[in-house]
Amino acid sequence: MPHWRRSIILACAAWTLLVFGAAGIAVMAGYAGALEQARAAARVAFEKDLTFRRWNTMHGGVYVAVSDSAQPNPYLEVRERDLTTTDGRQLTMINPAYMARQAYELQQLTAQVQGHITSLNPIRPANHPDVWEQEALRRFEGGATEISSIETLNGKRYMRIMRPVHTEELCLKCHAQQGYKLGELRGGISVSVPLDSTMAGFHEQAAKTVGGHALIWAIGMGGIIVGGRRLGRSIQQEQQARHDAETASLAKGEFLANMSHEIRTPLNGVLGMLQLLKEQNTQEERDSYVDMAYDSGNRLLGLLNDILDYSRVEAGELKIDRQPFRPLGLLESAANVFRLACEKNRLEFILKADPNLPELLLGDEARLNQVLFNLLSNAVKFTAKGSVTLEAWSRETNPGEVRLYLSVTDTGIGIPESKLDHVFERFTQVDASRTRRYEGAGLGLAIVKRLVQLMGGSMNVESELGVGTSFTMQVPLALPPDAAQAAPVQRPATGGAQESLRLLLVEDEEVSRLSAQVMLSRLGYEVVVAKNGQEAVETFRTGGIHCVLMDIQMPIMNGLEATRAIREIEQAQGLPRTRIVALTAYAMPGDRETFLASGMDDYVTKPVQPEALLLALRKVKLGGQPKPGQIPLEQNGAGPEEN
Repeated sequence: MPHWRRSIILACAAWTLLVFGAAGIAVMAGYAGALEQARAAARVAFEKDLTFRRWNTMHGGVYVAVSDSAQPNPYLEVRERDLTTTDGRQLTMINPAYMARQAYELQQLTAQVQGHITSLNPIRPANHPDVWEQEALRRFEGGATEISSIETLNGKRYMRIMRPVHTEELCLKCHAQQGYKLGELRGGISVSVPLDSTMAGFHEQAAKTVGGHALIWAIGMGGIIVGGRRLGRSIQQEQQARHDAETASLAKGEFLANMSHEIRTPLNGVLGMLQLLKEQNTQEERDSYVDMAYDSGNRLLGLLNDILDYSRVEAGELKIDRQPFRPLGLLESAANVFRLACEKNRLEFILKADPNLPELLLGDEARLNQVLFNLLSNAVKFTAKGSVTLEAWSRETNPGEVRLYLSVTDTGIGIPESKLDHVFERFTQVDASRTRRYEGAGLGLAIVKRLVQLMGGSMNVESELGVGTSFTMQVPLALPPDAAQAAPVQRPATGGAQESLRLLLVEDEEVSRLSAQVMLSRLGYEVVVAKNGQEAVETFRTGGIHCVLMDIQMPIMNGLEATRAIREIEQAQGLPRTRIVALTAYAMPGDRETFLASGMDDYVTKPVQPEALLLALRKVKLGGQPKPGQIPLEQNGAGPEEN
């Protein structure tokens, strides 16, 4: 077996032991906590019972009217045990032991927590200890102060706890004839707390713990196997390639060392805030917990998106699109997002756009936007004070072609000169120590460089430690053939003209459907919903739909089948092509291409982010499908709407 395969097996085994060992420790800690919770409840019950007994003792017993449930205590031999009031009522003394016995008998009928007062030499036979209590009393004689264990009573598991009761001064009034002396062990009180509800909570929490660790294990295993195979192929190449593979292996080792932390931290944030939300909180606390959980979820989503994007790039599945877009619109979109982030961190955001920038260019706006967002996110994250500057300009190279330059400059911590040559390598961070201040998996800049290279461009970085960093990229882009006549792509607004767009949202999962419907409505769209592909097709037949947001996996008829049915309706009735956007959790390499090949026009992954949804919807044109009763467009002298 090749050495690299043995390494993969050992890494998988070590990762499995590490993750499931951590899960086991967490589960055992939860179990111990559940038992301690039950033990604490038993101690509270014991202290309550002892307090009531002491109150009775302090008053020398209490008198109650003789009744069927309060007969004179035949085991109590004291003067004035029974009295007759002036009006002829019969009273009897209820001493502490008698009171405790009656209370415990009532508990057996009305409460789950059970108590029992006993001794090795009880006056009343019913107070005789059971086997477990006898053993506890003997250990009290040896100096023990508390005995607890899990026992089964009447087929149910209980946490049993017992503490000794010593003779106090006032106790001698009733028990002096038994030969007890002050401070001497007189017996004990046992309390039994049922474990069913406590264990149910523990099992629920344990299931969540195991599930979370299983997710971490699966992601880690995927990283180990994918990375290991690439490493194995590199080892079989020439010496220089082998040296590069060894360097990559070292960087990957650092990545695997912190991947568990990078996933656990936001996952812990989400689960922790949701746990707090289950409790009683003020509105301000609830809002704060929701914000924290949302931020943690976005951080985890960003990490998974980076891993998937890098996987696509490495697998050669990522394709560069060439569509008209407005450079100024690209800059404004980034500025609108990061100006708010800078304000939150008390930073100045500066946008410098060359007035000679072309109105339209041909290129992949989504990938350029992804590059800008990565660079700006890093700039904001590593800048404590000062400013973040986004600058854009262009230079004409050949007729019909320009080079677009984008620069992101910050006044942050800077990068050491020794690290400048490595910042674009995968799984690499300037500070990979356990004391580092800034989180991250080391994939962002690697993705940026590969995207720029796929677009035929290049990246450059300049930095001075403690002064700041500047990333500059340049990509060759073409001018549209009829740039002067081409109409710029319309951006959707949050109201106004956007309100005339009618969307069909197809989603079978209730929470996802509600989330997307509310999001779209707040953006100013008219939203019609369908719960499966068959409902979507029937709704489409009624007309008036400008765009379809289509889930993929659904009952009755899935999204791909529904898309084909809609295209057949358009072809049969001579309707213009309606834009269909896949709205799905399928995000593996090749999924996007499969959906587009089935007849869809765009692709947005879940969890749905408003920015990604707006970017897909900005290409929807008004007009769309005719409303019921309208004549198809080509019969009215108009051609099909361009996609």
